[in-house]
Amino acid sequence: MDKAKRKRAKKLKKAGHIRKFRRFGFLSIIVLASIIATIAAAYIAFNSTSNPPPANSPPPPEGELKAAIIDSLYIMDPNQDFLTQANQTLSNAGFKVEIYLGGNVTVELFKNLPSLGYKLIVLRVHTAYDPDLVAFFTGTYAGSGYLTEQLFGWVRIGQVEGKRFYAVTPRLIEEATGYARFHNSIIIVDSCFGLNSTSMARAFVEKGASAYIAWDQGVYSNYSDSATLALINYLLEGKTVWQAVSLTPKDPDFGSEVYYYGNGFAKIN
Repeated sequence: MDKAKRKRAKKLKKAGHIRKFRRFGFLSIIVLASIIATIAAAYIAFNSTSNPPPANSPPPPEGELKAAIIDSLYIMDPNQDFLTQANQTLSNAGFKVEIYLGGNVTVELFKNLPSLGYKLIVLRVHTAYDPDLVAFFTGTYAGSGYLTEQLFGWVRIGQVEGKRFYAVTPRLIEEATGYARFHNSIIIVDSCFGLNSTSMARAFVEKGASAYIAWDQGVYSNYSDSATLALINYLLEGKTVWQAVSLTPKDPDFGSEVYYYGNGFAKIN
């Protein structure tokens, strides 16, 4: 590692933002790909002919409002006050709130997410610092699983503070979710780097989400949690996504800003 890279890594580590991806060795990819890809291709071909999926996931029942708080960050940086306030605020507004904490934030949850009928999804998750890719850490410690998903580019292994977790990529949202779609869901990413690139935002919006709201750079979790609560309140007051984002101030420590991708005129209800 050269001097410039060491200096940058030191700065990010000091701020608590070292989140790395583990990469397969070249030989491992060749060996595993030849075995797994063949099996996967046969499995996909069989299912596409014998069990064709529906063209779309059905919309939620008329009048039903559901929200999800997905909090894998709870393992290393819990904020019970945030969970309580968000749950209470949304419940008082008529939402059925479902909360997924720590180890319950799995690869399978992200695969199923478009089909669960949520109007609002709050993702309180770690993301890895990467100039071209946004990937969300699950709450599942990484081992020897998800080899097929890793070869397809749906899952990677991320590392934060010496702990290794499975992380889901935009390709998982685009491909592994099948024909299921979001129905104008609003996504709030309560995390660093959610719009460091538009890769994950595009995946959600192209799958039917109306808007994706996130920070462009690093942000401390307490500040991001407070901003997320404010964003929820703005949206419940009837403000558009664009108006809610415009009212959210910059992070004072990193200068990060909240942006949105998608329909700025979207509303939560």
